[in-house]
Amino acid sequence: MKASSVWVVLLLATGCVEGGFLAISAGAPVTVAIRGIITNCGAAVANASVLLMVQQDLQAQARPVDTRIGPVTTGHDGGYAFDISPSFAVPGPASMQLEVTAGGTTDVIEGGTLEFRMGTPARDTARFDVDLGNRRGGC
Repeated sequence: MKASSVWVVLLLATGCVEGGFLAISAGAPVTVAIRGIITNCGAAVANASVLLMVQQDLQAQARPVDTRIGPVTTGHDGGYAFDISPSFAVPGPASMQLEVTAGGTTDVIEGGTLEFRMGTPARDTARFDVDLGNRRGGC
């Protein structure tokens, strides 16, 4: 086999493989988008710091995902957005939570489940709105 043929085989082998009992993602072609609004008793919270934490550990996964993405800063309307494609993520569910810092206080908020899908850009958007005042019992 020529050296150039070996490189082609190696390049093809380093992509994403899913099937049977093996799921490897080296280059992370799976994506998800998360968008939301941070409020305090219904009023938009501008300039809050939002950090996204994602965990995925499926049985067929080569390596678990446990990553922190961000932080991003909310806009004047309290909005934030993440478009993510973590290394070693595979198509399927992953859990998420937010760490929101606003007004000197940090809250960690469980967010439920995301669904990673093949392809970029992300086809689906998870919605995760948080009212900090309601969470803290201050409204």
